[in-house]
Amino acid sequence: MAKPEPQKQASWTNTQVYTAIVVVLIVGGLGGYLLHSSSPSSAPAAEAPALGQPAMQQPINPAQALDAATRPLLVRLESNPKDVPTLTELGNLYFDANQWAQAIPYYTRALNETPRNPDIRTDMGIAYFYTGDADRALKEFDQALKDDPRHSQTLFNVGVVREQGKKDHKGAIAAWEQLLKIDPNYRDRAKVEQLLATSRGLLK
Repeated sequence: MAKPEPQKQASWTNTQVYTAIVVVLIVGGLGGYLLHSSSPSSAPAAEAPALGQPAMQQPINPAQALDAATRPLLVRLESNPKDVPTLTELGNLYFDANQWAQAIPYYTRALNETPRNPDIRTDMGIAYFYTGDADRALKEFDQALKDDPRHSQTLFNVGVVREQGKKDHKGAIAAWEQLLKIDPNYRDRAKVEQLLATSRGLLK
């Protein structure tokens, strides 16, 4: 995709973009254990400067980094507004920058084209939860589980939202027990067991 070379003041490397997003995550925090489904679990590690090259001097502005990351995707949508990977990537970028309200429309548009995608629907549910709408989050999770009853990340997040958003200890326990039943080798099993122990203790 040949493009005119950008001016130096506006250029951002992939490392700068992803580093800025990581900074946003560290500073803002996610406020819980909800797990993202449709994007990589972590941003690429920042590259060390080559020997003899100075380290980056200019501090990264997260807003500028996010704008730099989303701009080419928005341009791509102009020629193909129903492109699911691009819509999902835009949703993920806003999600990872803690701008959940901005992520939801892109997830919605992606789901209009691929409605039975539990990864995208689960991430949209998480975004709704972080905007303060736990009920809508659970509604989206329920639909994701209808499309894929064995979707581990959805079950994990159902438990978190029921526990944190609804104070529904029994509902949280049921979701996490179902998760471990269908996926005994779940990658975050230790975390699930810890959450289960806490919720069971709250029922006593």
